[in-house]
Amino acid sequence: MKSEFVELTRKKMAAVVQIYVEGHIGEDVKCILNPRLGDLETWSGSGFFIKCPFGKDLIVTNAHVVKNAKSIEIMSMLTSEERFEAELVGIVREEEPDIAIIKLKEGELGRLKKSAVADIPYLSLRMKNDIPRGTRLKAIGYPMGMSEPNITGGEITNFISGDRQLAEKYVTDAAINPGNSGGPAIDEEGNVIGMNTSIFQEAENIGFITPANFISIILKNIFKNNAICFADLGGNFQRNSEVVAAQLSMKKSAGIIVSSLEKGGFLEQAGVIVGDVIIGVDGDSFDRHGICLGKQYYHRRNIFDIFKLSPIGKVVELTIWRDGKKKKIKAKAAGLPKRKIASRPFIKERHFLDLWGMTIQVLSFEIVEAFHLIDNQVFYQILKNADIQKERLIVTHIQKGSSADQQEWSIGEVLYSFEGTKIRGLLHLLKLVGKSKKVAKFVSEAGTIGYFDSKSLEEMLYVHNPSEYLS
Repeated sequence: MKSEFVELTRKKMAAVVQIYVEGHIGEDVKCILNPRLGDLETWSGSGFFIKCPFGKDLIVTNAHVVKNAKSIEIMSMLTSEERFEAELVGIVREEEPDIAIIKLKEGELGRLKKSAVADIPYLSLRMKNDIPRGTRLKAIGYPMGMSEPNITGGEITNFISGDRQLAEKYVTDAAINPGNSGGPAIDEEGNVIGMNTSIFQEAENIGFITPANFISIILKNIFKNNAICFADLGGNFQRNSEVVAAQLSMKKSAGIIVSSLEKGGFLEQAGVIVGDVIIGVDGDSFDRHGICLGKQYYHRRNIFDIFKLSPIGKVVELTIWRDGKKKKIKAKAAGLPKRKIASRPFIKERHFLDLWGMTIQVLSFEIVEAFHLIDNQVFYQILKNADIQKERLIVTHIQKGSSADQQEWSIGEVLYSFEGTKIRGLLHLLKLVGKSKKVAKFVSEAGTIGYFDSKSLEEMLYVHNPSEYLS
């Protein structure tokens, strides 16, 4: 049996590719606040050809492998050291779960097949969520820049439940090293049970695998629903309790209580109201912790783990407790509602303006985090108006000796108006400045004022992107 598993793994490893990326990391505070900083860097990871109805040129990998890539190439053991150009199809924002889909550029699949010594053994996903502890696996990838695929063996040793922000993960004792990221973990039938994702740095032999179900759902959401995201409940919850359950005429403290709704979210669309108790989703029942009942033999799965695996647009049935009785309601699964301060995890989204020595960017979650690390006063000032549902602009860098510097402007100023007109966004500000023919007045949300000569703008006004400054 052992030798059969080894031989099967050898056959499947030809579907695993090494991914070479040239791109921009730029995740430190300095690069976020001053987007001109940062160098073009190179790194590598792993990926694998997937068997699916959406194309034979699709490769699954981790989001962190191809995030902020300027160019992507893959190499297959089927063609020695020949490289083939690839491009990004979809990537999960904020890497939760850590999944990206890339594909070979036009003509590259034909070139690969023509030069390959054998057919590509496309890998299939194991879709049943019945994987118990002790399930044997082989992890395949290209760790530490190795030019040939590496195979390590181990088992599923544990599970980590997800929550609203984080995705469920499998735990393994199979060795996963840098470069292994994005490679498959296959079972004894040769099916992919998940994708090698990360390790726990301070432990010995604790690695994390992204379950195959998440890969399947993101493929469906991308190609069937044009949505590069996972389903989200769109609300917050509290645990039920014996006291609350008794007041609600419930026989036991099952289910979780809806404490708030987010505008445009799934729960609001379903007609759920604050105070409802969610006791089931599509036939799965939950205890007061939101844990799925009756499936502890495999591992604990909660309402968030289960709901994320609902394809966007699928009709989902909720069982709720309201007014002393059960009620069933339905709505289509939807993604995360628009955030008041959105995340912009990708370099291509971080546009900015240079005006009078100020670097002006759209306020994002990443910028808020950066200020949290360097200036708590600015951080709390930003959060004062965090409920404003609009694109807010913030000064993240001041050039020394510039007009803004001379007028005592500082980083952290959130812009409010230009020449008496409220600023609605980056392009709106660009338009206002372009029309100005005199000394113009800037006002920030904090009340800071500045007067700037529009005629002094020597360079052409346009929106910049950090990728322009990579070297």
